[in-house]
Amino acid sequence: MRFAKVNHSVLKELQKMGYNVLIAPADCEDTENVTWKAIAVPNVFDWLVALDCEGITTIPFQEPNILVIQDALLNIKDEDLTGSVFIED
Repeated sequence: MRFAKVNHSVLKELQKMGYNVLIAPADCEDTENVTWKAIAVPNVFDWLVALDCEGITTIPFQEPNILVIQDALLNIKDEDLTGSVFIED
């Protein structure tokens, strides 16, 4: 187990391990030092729609921060990625 700085290389490593989404708590105040957790969902689009439609919490505005790995690889420059992710080796 280790923490790694989020960058394209780490995101590709996570993809190879089967992960497709990073999540972080909604109450994270320091956006430069976000601690992400990698998760795997069967269908990212369906999962995001379910979050939007059904909500994952009964408290408004408490949804987690979400980073879709494939979207980040395609649309976010390496230097613009922030935080670290917990990786289970």
